[in-house]
Amino acid sequence: MISLPITVTGAEFARFSVWTSFSHGWSFSKAVCVGNFKMGMVKESGFTIIELVAVIVLLGILAISILPRSPTKGSLTIAGQAQQLASDIRYVQYLSMTRGQRFCFRLSSTGYSMTTTAANACTATATEHPAGIALPVSLDGMSVSSTLPAGDVIFNGEGAPYTDATTALAVNAVITLSGEGGTKTVTISPVTGRVVVDP
Repeated sequence: MISLPITVTGAEFARFSVWTSFSHGWSFSKAVCVGNFKMGMVKESGFTIIELVAVIVLLGILAISILPRSPTKGSLTIAGQAQQLASDIRYVQYLSMTRGQRFCFRLSSTGYSMTTTAANACTATATEHPAGIALPVSLDGMSVSSTLPAGDVIFNGEGAPYTDATTALAVNAVITLSGEGGTKTVTISPVTGRVVVDP
């Protein structure tokens, strides 16, 4: 015996309950959608496990390809110190040009200083640093080498570089910084005194 009671719970949804008698007395109920709705199960939104795993794998591949290109602390430090060194050389050149007298940039194996000159030669008297840093400046964790004969660059009142009191810089002077992040070079051009940090 089958009975079909109809219960309407909304304008577009009707619920039909079908009762069936079997030998064990089982019964069931089935919802049927009418109107603008389709008949069957309601699909739930979300991501499947396969989709999530695929996204995680793709993000992992992206991360692996990007990480080697990211700068390390050492490479940022050496790049920053090379830029600071070049900036300070330019500052010594600027002092010479604006004050009309010679100033000296003196390198050591671990840093540098900026000094005045006497009889066109470097002295031990330090000039003021534009950032108020105490001189000599120490390049932490870096070793410094250069192609300068005595490690000195003297700028005249026109900004031209000299290696001593009377010898003008004839070829590019290359200052090399070496450290944990690799090496960087700072180049001083003859005649003009142009200072460039090479990549």
